Amino acid sequence: MTTALDTGTYEVLRDRLTAQAAELARRAEALNTRRIEEFGSLRLELDGTEHLRTGPACVPRDLVSVGDVLLFGYGTVPGRGPETAVGDVLALHDRALNPLPEDAVPGLLDDPDFVREFAALHRYFHQTRLLRLRRVEDRVLAVFRTGEKADDIRVLRWALSDDGRASFLDARGDRDHVPPPAHDFAWTPTTREDHVLGRHPHVSVEGEVFVGTVGGTLTVKVEDDTGTGEGVYAEPVDEPLQSLADAHIAYARVGALILVDVLPYKEDVHRYLVFNTLTRTVVRLDGIGQACRRLPEDQGIVFPGGYCLSTGTHRTFDGVDTEGLEFERAVRSPNGEDVLFAFHARVTGRSLLLPYNVIRKEVAAPLSCHGWALFDDGALLALRAADAEPQRVHPVQRWTSPYVSDTYAAARPAGTGPLARVGNADLVRGISDCLSVTRGATGTTPTGEVYEALVAACVRTADTHHWLAEAELGALHEPLTQVRVTAAQVLAEFETVQALTRQAADALTAAEARIATVVRRLRGEAPRGAAAWVSGLTELRQAQGHLLTLKDMRYADTGRVDELAADAERDLASFGQRAVTHLAHQDAFADHRADIEQLVAEAGEITTVAEAEPVAARLDEHAADLRTVTDVVSGLDIGDATVRTSVLERIAEVLGGVNRARATLDGRRRALRESEGRAEFAAEFALLGQAVTGALAAASTPEDCDEQLARLLVRVENLESRFAESDDFLAELADKRDEVHEALSARKQTLADARARRAERLAESAGRVLATVVRRASALADADAVTTYFTSDPMPAKVRRTADELRGLADPVRAEELDGRLRSARQQALRALRDRTDLYADDGRTVRLGGHRFAVNTQPLDLTLVPQGDGLAFALTGTDYRAPVTDPEFTATRPYWDRPLPSESPGIYRAEHLAAAL
Repeated sequence: MTTALDTGTYEVLRDRLTAQAAELARRAEALNTRRIEEFGSLRLELDGTEHLRTGPACVPRDLVSVGDVLLFGYGTVPGRGPETAVGDVLALHDRALNPLPEDAVPGLLDDPDFVREFAALHRYFHQTRLLRLRRVEDRVLAVFRTGEKADDIRVLRWALSDDGRASFLDARGDRDHVPPPAHDFAWTPTTREDHVLGRHPHVSVEGEVFVGTVGGTLTVKVEDDTGTGEGVYAEPVDEPLQSLADAHIAYARVGALILVDVLPYKEDVHRYLVFNTLTRTVVRLDGIGQACRRLPEDQGIVFPGGYCLSTGTHRTFDGVDTEGLEFERAVRSPNGEDVLFAFHARVTGRSLLLPYNVIRKEVAAPLSCHGWALFDDGALLALRAADAEPQRVHPVQRWTSPYVSDTYAAARPAGTGPLARVGNADLVRGISDCLSVTRGATGTTPTGEVYEALVAACVRTADTHHWLAEAELGALHEPLTQVRVTAAQVLAEFETVQALTRQAADALTAAEARIATVVRRLRGEAPRGAAAWVSGLTELRQAQGHLLTLKDMRYADTGRVDELAADAERDLASFGQRAVTHLAHQDAFADHRADIEQLVAEAGEITTVAEAEPVAARLDEHAADLRTVTDVVSGLDIGDATVRTSVLERIAEVLGGVNRARATLDGRRRALRESEGRAEFAAEFALLGQAVTGALAAASTPEDCDEQLARLLVRVENLESRFAESDDFLAELADKRDEVHEALSARKQTLADARARRAERLAESAGRVLATVVRRASALADADAVTTYFTSDPMPAKVRRTADELRGLADPVRAEELDGRLRSARQQALRALRDRTDLYADDGRTVRLGGHRFAVNTQPLDLTLVPQGDGLAFALTGTDYRAPVTDPEFTATRPYWDRPLPSESPGIYRAEHLAAAL
């Protein structure tokens, strides 16, 4: 689907991911260039075509390398006599394709045991002919067919030593001539447990892909939905009445690919499908049935004539004959960068070579030949037989390839530096993994599975290759980590994108169905009367307009919208032409005129404003329909201009009637609104006055006043919006707003003053109670008494109640102050009790200071005068404090110091004073 992407979160993250992947690719390519400079790199390149010459004309069969010598095999030449010699079938050539004697490789063709076995084979089996030559590890096999059957073969074998010598073993090489399995994975057949029944049943393959063969179609779905028979892939089957159990279905999983083998009922040819779990796509590749091998690191699969990658890329090579090809072997380059997959056809002897590059993730052009030989230095000779006719000159292509032997690669001198320390093979794997990450970020169709696999690939690559963080090797871990983080963010956002995409697709499907329904109805029946024609044009125009609005939806298929809109435009023009033909009649709009006259009468007879709404709606509908007809008729290509003019004049006449009816309706509605509005305003205004009275009575706190004022002002504003057309009503409402504001403001001030006075009284009362609490607490005997007093005595409880009342009066400051003073009084009482306990003894009569005890005087301190020597001194009662009186004026009263009574003196006895007083 083509999506018009707006610049949103997903697009920003996607652009960031692309930029980070490009940086990772740049660094990986730079490192790969350094690797090639350090270790060198060989590609499969054609050096030229040479010719191998034989004495007699023959049909070449195969060739194989034995050390630096080429062993060439060809068919037996007819007419050579009763005995077939070794030279009639096998010959040795050097690398320049020059012939060599049979003893050029000791123990190969000149071995007496081999010569004897060869002669016996041709003597006893007259149909003996060479099929092929094979290298199997350290052995050379010569496969001969001895009869008509394909399994009538005899295999001669030699063992090769490290010094290049050969030794013939025997003619029982059948055990070595065992072809490798056609597939390096196992097929799992589906069972009844995998069947999902329903209206459109299917077989569940690992819960990810669902295959069905019922209804005459082979269908592949990506959702477990038996309610629909549609899927992402479909093709017909030969037997439409088959059931789900009639088909044979097997599957195999190779990395991100699920291979499905389907044999429908009453069919002989298997169908091989490949489902990509990342891109959610399906492709049919029947070549998998002949042979199929995994690509390195599960990058995909390769089969005769093509390959399929986990990124979604697949290719089959046109013009390549793959009939009868079987997998022969895979040859890897020492650094792991290149792999050569060889396929061979037993009957014809053809071979097909598919070279795969791990870093570039591509298969080069396939090489078709009639035999090939690979030397230790990577030189590859391919026998290109033009036809099956005997010839003396046989073309041979010489290729340079990277498929050198391990011993040849190990003979290269070891380098120095960071690249040599890591090694060529590890560098190839790391670079390949990094480039795979970049392709996954930019070269695949975005799906949730793709982003999940991308995050997993980043983690796996970072964990596998420890050297990615080295700055000398390009610090590939930096962009790799950025790609991983951004891919995780894109994955989280992609769920939203998918939801929006599905929503846009559903809306487009609904709009398409709506247009199709309208067009089908208009095509199938001829409208009766102008009203039906106008209604049809209007409905089709509205459906087209709704379709065009979908272009503004994010992730909508704008191309499909434009296509459907163009189709709707053509349908609208076609139906418009038909409508014009009918509307051109003189009495085409007679029904409209009658309907409008009826609306005029109804507009004059309405008794309430509410009754005007249905009439207004019908007038609007008539006007909209006529505008649509006008637009369509104006846009049509009508050859006769008088017809267009006639139709437009009749439409204008009907529109004039609509306007007259609307004017009548508006006038009647204004009159009714004025009369109804006056009564309604009086009722609403009286109700507002009662609401003000109730609000004043209900407001018991300043906060209530604010709440009631806000509610009443909102009500006034609503009335102003309802009666905005009357200036008199607005003036009364403005006066009422001022009245409400003043009344509630005065009520608020009165309540606030009363609250302040009560809070002051409570604070003063609590202060007096606190003083009493402090005084009583200081005289308590122990800590338990103090705790009991402050928790249960009525006086501390009264202080706490007063604090709560102050909070209720919105005076939290004083409340907190009272609580703090009460806590302080309790702490002070406890401290005083601890002091008395630690310092006093004998019930407070003595003070302990270390080992000393001092008496405690509990009587009040009074200042007195006491005799001291021949004078008087100031003294504090209960202490030994003495201070002589030195004031001169007081010293002048010395004669009176020894007179304790005023009625007695040294000269007069007290009794005498009393007698005189009597």
